[in-house]
Amino acid sequence: MNETATPELARDRGEVVDGRDTRGSEPARAPDFLGGGKLEDGIGLCLSGGGFRAMLFHVGALTRLNELGLLARLDRVASVSGGSIAAGAVAVAWSRLRFDDRGVASNLREEVCDPLVALARRYVDIPAIVIGLLPGVTAAGVAAWFYDRYLFRGATLQDLPERPRFTITATSLQTGALWRFAREYAAEYHLGQWPRPDLMVADVVAASAAFPPFMSPAYVRVPPEAIKALKGADLGGEGYTDRLCLTDGGVYDNLGLEPVWKRYRTILVSDGGLAVPNLPFPASNWLSQGNRVASIALQQGIFMRQRVLRGMDAMGSRKVVYWGIGEGVAVHDTGNPLGFGEGETRRAAAVPTRLKPLAKDVQSVVMRAGYAHSDAALHKGGLAVVANAPSFQGLPDPS
Repeated sequence: MNETATPELARDRGEVVDGRDTRGSEPARAPDFLGGGKLEDGIGLCLSGGGFRAMLFHVGALTRLNELGLLARLDRVASVSGGSIAAGAVAVAWSRLRFDDRGVASNLREEVCDPLVALARRYVDIPAIVIGLLPGVTAAGVAAWFYDRYLFRGATLQDLPERPRFTITATSLQTGALWRFAREYAAEYHLGQWPRPDLMVADVVAASAAFPPFMSPAYVRVPPEAIKALKGADLGGEGYTDRLCLTDGGVYDNLGLEPVWKRYRTILVSDGGLAVPNLPFPASNWLSQGNRVASIALQQGIFMRQRVLRGMDAMGSRKVVYWGIGEGVAVHDTGNPLGFGEGETRRAAAVPTRLKPLAKDVQSVVMRAGYAHSDAALHKGGLAVVANAPSFQGLPDPS
């Protein structure tokens, strides 16, 4: 028998529980076009995919969010792929962060940013792919070993904070839907809910960042009867609920919006993902055409979500603050106190979305892009809590 969704999961899905809004305090309102019921006056941060490039772009953005007192005010952080590496580092370190009375963590750089920069000096994808060819080994499993050794050190989802809630996403190759992994539960609407999963953070991040086809799939073993079917679940049984077969979360949603945009009135989006480059003479062979067509299809999904974000912001149903690696500081029309130019923006956006070592100057320009772009967008959105003049001095030193 299917169970009724817990209030927490119902809130995430934008549902009404027992004729009331999902917080149980007011009569339910008609859902908006996204299917969300009553929205919360909270802040959700979405960290996109994009390999080490996105990870370092988010390092810059997280640094600026912290300086402006916004990091401590987040209600949820949702992430995908390369963004999940950064989000996982913040989540595991959260209990060690020392926030002052302004909500600024004095040790974010030491606890979060420096380890991420150190990881960006290592090869992860090539060793994972090569070793993953061995019998009984997967590339995603090898990547998880790297993440655990250099970032997470045995932490599980149950070690994550209650607030902000961290939700790491991956795409199901079995159903084509999105799996959400969090401290409270893992869930996929076709199958149901797995309460309080005791999964390694490294394994979940590796699934979220399992770039197809070479780093994918990632497999997650499920204890017997751990997944509870909920109302509306239409799949189950052997093959679905005993082992999850997952690929990169960016296949479904490379901006990480799904756990956030139905629930919170304020949405911050840090987008370090890859835009499909223009090609005057595309290759005509089948393999190149196939890759190009797949990239275009994925990119159009991202563009559609961006248009929805702009529409919600224009209508006033959400406050959206978006910054992307391919957009210059000038698009926000707030000045350029850091002097971060269009040439540096283009250079950052041209960095490949791999899990391989990046040169020191490349690391620096990508982090500076995340810092400068987020600073401009947040000031345009009027979200700076702490008066703090921007300076690249707070960023990690890649040397």
